[in-house]
Amino acid sequence: MGSELNQLDRFADEPTRQMLRGLIKRKQKYENYARQTFRWQAAAIICAASFCLFIAAKGLGQSGFLSEMLNDSIYLFWILSAAFAYSTAYYFKKKEEKAEGEYHKLRCEIIQKSTDLWPQPEMWKSRETVFKLMKQQYDINLYFESK
Repeated sequence: MGSELNQLDRFADEPTRQMLRGLIKRKQKYENYARQTFRWQAAAIICAASFCLFIAAKGLGQSGFLSEMLNDSIYLFWILSAAFAYSTAYYFKKKEEKAEGEYHKLRCEIIQKSTDLWPQPEMWKSRETVFKLMKQQYDINLYFESK
């Protein structure tokens, strides 16, 4: 991360580089939470599907099925596993939404303040280099505010 931004010494001043580093960190944090959310959602679906398959294999139409289900600990295991995976996915989804908001807010701030960050006309040309680098290296769009 640092080497690409260090080559921006001639294109941006230190406060601007700090903002860009912060933006990259927020994007990585957001992407990490998105991956965790996806993993736990997949785990919840797998647990729920395997529970349904286990019930189907045991025979859904048997008499006394409910009492058997309450007495067998494997059913409780699958139910708790699915509930845990779902609640963890929900937790990471909330974290992901918060991180996305922070990332988007800083990204929009950089876009709005670009005239202040690159004030001179010759520096304004270097702005394009910075924006291209951020797009190519980190997939961060600094051209438009929309997500």
